[in-house]
Amino acid sequence: MTLFRRTLALLLATTLLPAGLSPQSHTRATKPAASPNTQLADHIQAILADPALSHAEFGICVKTLDGLVLYGFNDGHLFTPASNAKLATTATAFALLPVQDLTWITNVVAGGVVDPQGVLHGDILLLGAGDPTLSRRRYPYHGPQSAPPVAAPSAIAEPEKPPRDMDVLDLLAEQVEQAGVRTVDGSVVGDDTFYVDEPYGQSWAWDDLQWSYGAPVSALTFAENTIELNVTADPASPGATVTDWVPNVDYYTLENTMIPTPANQTAHPGLDRRPGSLLVRSWGTTPANGLHAGLAIEDPAEFTAAAFKQALLARGVTVTGAAVSRHKSSVETSGFSDQRSLPIRLSPSSQTKVYAPLEERRVLATHVSPPLVQDITLTNKISQNLHAELTLRLLGKILGTDGSFAQGSRVVRQFLVNAGVNDQDFFLYDGSGMSPDDRIAPRAYAQLLSYASRQSWGEAWRDTLPIAGVDGTLSNRFKTSPLKGHLWAKTGTLNETNALSGYLTTASGKTLAFSILVNGHRPGSEVELQAIDRIAEAIAAAE
Repeated sequence: MTLFRRTLALLLATTLLPAGLSPQSHTRATKPAASPNTQLADHIQAILADPALSHAEFGICVKTLDGLVLYGFNDGHLFTPASNAKLATTATAFALLPVQDLTWITNVVAGGVVDPQGVLHGDILLLGAGDPTLSRRRYPYHGPQSAPPVAAPSAIAEPEKPPRDMDVLDLLAEQVEQAGVRTVDGSVVGDDTFYVDEPYGQSWAWDDLQWSYGAPVSALTFAENTIELNVTADPASPGATVTDWVPNVDYYTLENTMIPTPANQTAHPGLDRRPGSLLVRSWGTTPANGLHAGLAIEDPAEFTAAAFKQALLARGVTVTGAAVSRHKSSVETSGFSDQRSLPIRLSPSSQTKVYAPLEERRVLATHVSPPLVQDITLTNKISQNLHAELTLRLLGKILGTDGSFAQGSRVVRQFLVNAGVNDQDFFLYDGSGMSPDDRIAPRAYAQLLSYASRQSWGEAWRDTLPIAGVDGTLSNRFKTSPLKGHLWAKTGTLNETNALSGYLTTASGKTLAFSILVNGHRPGSEVELQAIDRIAEAIAAAE
């Protein structure tokens, strides 16, 4: 099966996940470190002795919250962490930013004078500040087993309307109209110059970039820089399909030759958008319930400008110009490694508002995000890559010298070192774990987790992690296990990588920090994931 076919098959079945790492031999594993709990060591070794796991390399570290190592196996080896990288990004944010109060502010400003007739003589600009919440998502996050808080009863109870992608831009367009603007004699400019123009991280795979999980990073982000293509059977024309985009923004050109799947046959859909191209091709046959695919946007700032222009036109505001983007190119000449390794004195920031400079331009509309803590919760619970990368950029902007991958990674590196993590035990290129070049040792995560548990922000950060059998990416794992509701951990998945790092409560009532990283298994194999869960249960039972 080709990589494209494998990726599309995953898209139809579940959330798409990026490509992984080459295999390594399990037989080269080192012996576990001396452990006071020989029962735990024996149990884990029995699990790892399964011949089905022989292609994979495991790394495991278990610590008490005061830092005592209870078990180690390959715990100093460097692994690709996948989305476990989000642990470092979000812990740094909790430690150094006022996450309960910090909000992003997106302003719409006039690039000229508005005359008494309501004509804006100049461009209208959306000034992005890195807000990842300009979408239809509702905050705060509520898992599948919880419900949003019930509003106070009123005399007339109206059903709540489901959110739409365009709602946030429609509200901004309404404010522009209320500000007296009737005509924009200029362009709609999506301005993401708050951060340098670095849409993709180090070594992100080119065939991941067309999907929603590989969406580009931009200071101006709308609908999570994703547009959904729906291809379904046409009820009015047998043998044909109909298509629509959500949000319905005129952006991509679609070449659709897909047809409904004939009765009693298996669907074989095809979908492709090459990096740099605005052409989307769909072919083959649709699944029974249609094809529903999230495609990454090529230029988020331009896309946001196009969507906002549509919102303005829908409010009756005339726009004479086009929807365009404005970016800021990097002028940095030193390499990523040099920037990342440069020491930095870190002190917690008190900044609670993040917005792009107004430069004395008139503000026509404003959107204020939910607090950062709510977005970090969403990021960790569902493992949202783009949101993690925007948190990394925020760290670089506020605490480094610019909102770049390198400066964000510099801040994260220094925080981890300050937390007692050996600098030789990790090298992270991004904030989400999308880079297959990311490397970290299990003992580095165990050290971070035990350190965080002793900090004033540690419990609140732990609560952002998925809970076993309850919510987020762990909602369907450990459902019948004693660990249901007693394990808080970040998952990580690439095609040949699995990870689980966090906290668990043991049978004796103790809370332990643990990290289990697996690299190099065969594509499509599930036995490693099952082994991770069994190891976690063994840790809980033995202590």
